[in-house]
Amino acid sequence: MEKIAVGMSAGVDSTTTAKILKEKGNEVFGVTMLLWNGDKRAPLSGSCYSPSQLKMVEECRKYAQAIGIDYYAFDVSDMFQKKVIDYVAESYKKGLTPNPCIMCNSQIKFMALFEAIEKQGLEFDKFATGHYAGIKYDEKTKRYLLLRGKNLIKDQSYFLYRLTQNQLSKIIFPMHENTKEDTRKMAREYNLEVAEKSESQDFFAGEYSRLFDEDREGDIINIDTNEILGHHKGIWHYTVGQRKGLGIAYKEPLFVVSLDSKTNTVYVGNKNHTFVNEVTVYDVNWIAEPRDKEFEALVKTRSAHKGSMARVIPIEENVINIKFFEPTGIVARGQSCVCYDEDVTLCGGVVY
Repeated sequence: MEKIAVGMSAGVDSTTTAKILKEKGNEVFGVTMLLWNGDKRAPLSGSCYSPSQLKMVEECRKYAQAIGIDYYAFDVSDMFQKKVIDYVAESYKKGLTPNPCIMCNSQIKFMALFEAIEKQGLEFDKFATGHYAGIKYDEKTKRYLLLRGKNLIKDQSYFLYRLTQNQLSKIIFPMHENTKEDTRKMAREYNLEVAEKSESQDFFAGEYSRLFDEDREGDIINIDTNEILGHHKGIWHYTVGQRKGLGIAYKEPLFVVSLDSKTNTVYVGNKNHTFVNEVTVYDVNWIAEPRDKEFEALVKTRSAHKGSMARVIPIEENVINIKFFEPTGIVARGQSCVCYDEDVTLCGGVVY
C-alpha cells in the first residue's frame, strides 16, 4: 500500500483516477491547485484561471467525500502568475506563441503544488493525475521514461515533456492504457457522478488578448508583395498559421506567416508559406538518455499534430536541429517540438 496524492480538477479523468487508486487499497487524498488570484482580466468561467475555481473546489470536495478520501486545496496563484500568466503575456508581446499548459505542468502542477503539499506536512509516496500518458523506469539507462498514451488521440505526453527525472520519479499516470470511453465506463461502473461530465477546462477561456490593457496598432503586410493589406491593434491578437479573424479581404485565403515584434508587423501569405523544411529547437529537455549523434524521430510541432518523421541533429547540449523528411506546416516561434521513438518521449524544446 502506498500513500498517493491525486491532483483533482472535478473532471472524469482525475476523479476516476482517485477512485481506482483507492479501490486498490492505497491511502489516497485529493489535492487541487488554486490558480486565480483575483485578476479581473480572467474569464468568468470555463477556465482553470477564473473565479469558477471556487466552484471546482466544491465539486472536488464533494467527489472526494463520495470516494471516501481526504481533500485539500492549495493556493499557488502567486507562482502561477509569475511562471505562467506573465510568461504568456511577455511571449505574445514578443511575437511568440507560448504553450501555457506545458509551463504549468513543469513549474506549477508538478513543482509548486508538490512544495505546497509538503509544506502543509502531508507526506506522499507518489503523485497521480488523470493524464493520458505513461512512465516506466529503464534499468539500462537508469532513467525514467515518459510514454505516449496508448490512445494516441488523447495522448498528453506533448504537454509533459519538460518534466525532470526527479519529477517523473514521483509521478504515476493510471490512465496510460485507457481511452476516454474506457475511463467513462469505469466511472459508470463505480457510480461516479462525473461519468458523463464534459471535458476539463482550458487554461484560459476566450481570447488571450484580455491579458493586455493596451492597443498597439501596426500593419498587416502581404509577405509576397509587401503590400499593406490592413492594420491590427496588437500582434498578440494573432498566431502563426491563423487564417480566420484577420480582418482583411483578399482574392485568396491568407494565413499568418510570421509576427515581427520589433516592427510591430503581422506578415501574411498563402498556405505554402506556413510549411517549413527544418527548424532549430532550443532549451531542450532530455527525458530519454541524451544523444550526441544524429537520429531519426517522429516530431510533433504542436499538441494536435500527428507528427512528422525527421532527422534530428544535436548541436549543443540543449540545442537540436530538426530536418523534416517532408515539408511540415505551422511551426510557430514559442511553441514546442517534441521528439519520439515509437511510444517513448525522447526530448523536446522550444522554437525561437
